[in-house]
Amino acid sequence: PEEAVRRYVAAADAKDVDGLAAVWGTAQAPLADRASRSEMERRAFIVFCHLQHDAVDLTGPALGEGGRQLFRAALRQGERSATTTFATVQNARSKRWFVETFDLTAVVALCTH
Repeated sequence: PEEAVRRYVAAADAKDVDGLAAVWGTAQAPLADRASRSEMERRAFIVFCHLQHDAVDLTGPALGEGGRQLFRAALRQGERSATTTFATVQNARSKRWFVETFDLTAVVALCTH
């Protein structure tokens, strides 16, 4: 599950829609199986802005609801920093771990220009 978060954060920083989609999903299905390309791009644009960083410090996991694994990510961007929590889930069919969600409001300071 930690690798899914690392790949998600790296893809967001690189503005890589396909990289983000590869590790974004739910216990039922990856996002790429549930959303159109334009919907993925719209969602990714928001993630790109909020997860830009120069450095990230990841800690965890902690056990979350329904078997989720939670990771705290402290992101630094120049003089600004913010910490958010990522929830990962294991896909029922593939057994792969996906980032299901993260606390967007906690990193809004990184999205200001």
